[in-house]
Amino acid sequence: MMRQFAVEEVERAIRKRANPERAKELAEIIRSRAHIAGLARQDLIEILRELQPTLPEVEEEFIWLNFLQDLWGSEYFEARLLGLQLMYYIPDLVDAHLWGMLDHWTSAVDNWVLADWLGHVRAIAIHKNPSLVMRMAPWLQSVDPWRRRSAIVSLVYIDPRSQERRLLLGAQEIFAFLEPVVEERHPAVQVAMSWLLRQVAKQYPDDFEAFFEQYRSRLPQAVVSRLKTEPVSSAPA
Repeated sequence: MMRQFAVEEVERAIRKRANPERAKELAEIIRSRAHIAGLARQDLIEILRELQPTLPEVEEEFIWLNFLQDLWGSEYFEARLLGLQLMYYIPDLVDAHLWGMLDHWTSAVDNWVLADWLGHVRAIAIHKNPSLVMRMAPWLQSVDPWRRRSAIVSLVYIDPRSQERRLLLGAQEIFAFLEPVVEERHPAVQVAMSWLLRQVAKQYPDDFEAFFEQYRSRLPQAVVSRLKTEPVSSAPA
């Protein structure tokens, strides 16, 4: 009964902290079909802390999978986000066996927040099993912009404990990976591409400069402007 109890507790905690005014603001920013309760980051942290005593052991994979699926199936945007955050902050849960589930979830994403968190979780799996990165390449040709954005984000591994960022491919491999979206038109995907390229610029400045000179005329103006003016940050904005 632990799984059902925990999911009910999450939804009850979300309703308890619901903020209608903030929900309206977030709805304008996130534009998700899911119900947005309007929780702040601190609210999510408090729920995670309250949830901790009810969680199964990491070794109880079946219970975890069902629990995470229940969170993803919730009507609340915040419940889905909490499921992804649990996976990110408990990286021992994440491996190649979850790839199919993450793929299925990505198909239902309709906003940049969940697309990015799915990318961060997927990066953990790729970090553990580098061959998985090849499964991302076809995503850049998907008609779904959130799948394209999530694929781009997944190329940067952000350590859950230290928050240290690490590119999962070399500079030239990343440039080849981005070729299908060099002339990307969707604003949300442009943001993710700018963020990834800033990571490359920090780690491989010479390679980035060569790439930028070669592709500058093809890159969207929004990407060029971001690369010129924005610092390297911990997550897409």
